[in-house]
Amino acid sequence: MKMFRYLLEGLAVTAAVIVYFLPAIVADRKGRRNVLLLALLNALFGWTVVCWIAALYWALHPDSQGRVSRTVRATRRTQAHNTVAAIVERAQRRADAGRTR
Repeated sequence: MKMFRYLLEGLAVTAAVIVYFLPAIVADRKGRRNVLLLALLNALFGWTVVCWIAALYWALHPDSQGRVSRTVRATRRTQAHNTVAAIVERAQRRADAGRTR
């Protein structure tokens, strides 16, 4: 009888933890960019119903099209900058190698 009670308590605790971290789980499954920040908000302030609902809304709400395009542009700009920096570094190495001859 006690074992059945412990089993039920364990299942209840597991279900409560899953419901508590539901916003973080949803955000991770949807591939959100800021899962860590959302999970931290959920873990620290999820006990307040308002923050839990806000975290769930944040997890379910898609990124705006403007934010997505800004992120893509920033990523492309960073890649282009890295490419130019690598080309400049290679040219400098060749110039230094030519001077030592």
